[in-house]
Order: sequence, then structure tokens, then C-alpha cells
Amino acid sequence: MWNKNFLLLWFGQAISQIGNRIYVMALAWYIVAVMESPGRMIVLFIISSLPSLVFGPLIGPLVEKWNKKKVIISCDVISGVLTALLATLIHFGYNWLWLIYMVCFLLNTVNLFFSPSVNSILPTIIPQDHYRQGTSLMKMMTFLSQIMGAAVGGMLVGFFGVFWSIAINAASFLISALMSAFVSFKPVAAAATGKYFSDFKEGFRYLRRDTMLSGTLAIAVTVNLFLPSFIVLVPIIIKNGLNLDAIHYGIVDAAIPIGAVLVSLLLSLQKKKGESNPMRTLALSIAGIALVYVLVSYLRNFATMLLAGIVFGFLSNNVNIKVLSYFIEKVEPQFRGRVFSLLESLSYASISISYVIVSILSSKLDIYVVLLVNGVCLLSIAAASMLVMTKGRNRNL
Repeated sequence: MWNKNFLLLWFGQAISQIGNRIYVMALAWYIVAVMESPGRMIVLFIISSLPSLVFGPLIGPLVEKWNKKKVIISCDVISGVLTALLATLIHFGYNWLWLIYMVCFLLNTVNLFFSPSVNSILPTIIPQDHYRQGTSLMKMMTFLSQIMGAAVGGMLVGFFGVFWSIAINAASFLISALMSAFVSFKPVAAAATGKYFSDFKEGFRYLRRDTMLSGTLAIAVTVNLFLPSFIVLVPIIIKNGLNLDAIHYGIVDAAIPIGAVLVSLLLSLQKKKGESNPMRTLALSIAGIALVYVLVSYLRNFATMLLAGIVFGFLSNNVNIKVLSYFIEKVEPQFRGRVFSLLESLSYASISISYVIVSILSSKLDIYVVLLVNGVCLLSIAAASMLVMTKGRNRNL
């Protein structure tokens, strides 16, 4: 499995993910602490996720037809240029929020093409019986990079400022593009008619034909209405709830990927190819995350935040890996571009709605109460998932 192509893709993503984590930390802290406006940070999250809502479902047929290696390289280069522009704006003191919002909107638009392309290439460069291991290792890389990025991100922001922190991300994208240029894979012909809207509709029809795929997708998208609230509220809780600094934010921010790496490592050691029924994993992990929200709501201290970050990372990444490996194994190769694009876009669309929910609730309720409300909603989804799984099992008897 550790062939040249996988290693190049793995290391390239690692470098860009480290830079991206530093960038996210720097920009979040810039909005919350420098501009002293937590509300604007939530607006930034909303705007950043809008591309998936506006363009996401339309990207699939395009990704299916284009050379995915060229798409990955182009996305890295464009992202590097946009990030460098953002760093320059901040360096020269242009606090034009509308321009910062626009750059972030464009960055996330580019990512709509990038992620489905990577997910489509992955099954072509690793053996079929290593799909879960490959997915776990890619996820482990993502979160290891986040740990490294978070570990130095707080110090970079504190000692060198936001400009250099974001400039590092710009450089990391260009390095990633260079490494991706040496990846080789055998393209898979798409099941396409040549007509855009016909191909677009066929992607939906394909999902509808498989009730387990469509059901898993529906639950995953619904969960994303409430899952991101923890990540969004972490810097606000650290700054306004606990009156701590960027170093403490960096520590808690690093705790999340530490938990994610632990579950990635555990799953990468398993030889099972994928999930025959991901509903159980979804239900149990969602219930666990809900309990994390309750814990943070009632035990308001730094130690609790640290523990909650680790558990949150472990459980949320457990869902990500098993659901993604399930899709990689079950979706036919010629439909991967459209299905993965739809999975990404609908997930991010629900995340954008989540940011709106968090924004509204945060303006009317205490931040800890907001977490508690989201926890109750997640418990309800977990119960519904278990009910669906039980009915499905009874139907098969």
C-alpha cells in the first residue's frame, strides 16, 4: 500500500494541512482577539461554507470528466495565490472584512473541486483490500498535521503575528502542488452521457438506488447541522468564557486532532475493508459527542475543555473514516466523482446552516447553553439512527 503515489499524495497533503491549520488558527484569532468581534468570526464561517451550498451539487459532473491530477495541482496553486493575497491584506492593515470574506469564499470554492478529486484518486492507487487502512492513514495524516499546526500555530501568532502564520500556508499549498505533480494513476472512465444535466441527475439516481448509501448520507448531513458548534465555539469559550489566551486556544485546538489520530491509528491496524452497516458507528459516536457537549456545558474549566477536545476528535473522526471508507468501497468507480462531490457539498451545506444556527443561538443564549442545545439534538439523531438500524435488521429476519 505504501507505494510511491500514495506517499507523494500523503506527504503533499500533510504539508498543506499543517499550513492550513496554522492559517485557520491565525484567522480565527485575528477576528476574535485583534478585531474583537466573535460575531464576525461566525459570519466568516458561514461565508466560507456558502460555496458548497451554492455550487457544491453542481461540481460533480465536472470533476467526473476532468483530469483529477490536474484539478488537484491547479487547486493547490490557486489556493496558494489566494492565501498569499489574504496575508498581504492583513500585513498592510486593510481590515476590509468584505475582501477577507471574498478570499475565504473563493478558497472554499476551490476546495469543492479538490476534495472529490483526492477521494476519487485514492482507490486507484491503493489495493481494494486496504481501502479502510488507506482512508485511516489519510485521515491520520490530516489530524497529525493539525496537531503540528496547532502546536506551533499559537506560538507563531503570538510571537510573529498573523501575517507570517498565513504566509506559511500559502507556501505549503505550492509545495503540495509540486509533490502532486509526480503522482501517477490510471484514470477511470466516467459513466457520462456528455450532457451536463443528464450526468448530474444520474448521480442522484445512483444514490437513490442504494438505500444504505442514501440513508448514511442523510444521517451524516443531518449530524453536520449540530457537530461543528464545538469547533466554532472553542476560541470564544477560551477567550470570553475562561478568559485565557491564544496559547491555551492552541492547546485545546491540538487536543482535537490528537483524539482523531488515535482512532485513525487504531483503524489503520484493522484489516477489515469497510463497514457493511455504518449506522451503528454513527449512532454510538454521535451519542458520545453529545455527552461531550453536556460535559463542557456543566464543567467549565480548561481541563474539561482539553479532555472534551480529545474525545470529540476521536469520535468525530471515527465517523468520518468509517463512512468515507464505506463510500469508497461501495460506490462504483465511474460514479465516484459525482457521489463524492455530492457528499462533500451536502455536508458543507449543512455545516453552513449550522453556523447560522450557532450564530442565532449565541446572540440569544449563553455559549454553554448553545452547546447543551446542540448536544440534545445530537442525542435525538443518535436515537433515530439506532431505530432505523433496528427496523432494518428486523426487516432482514
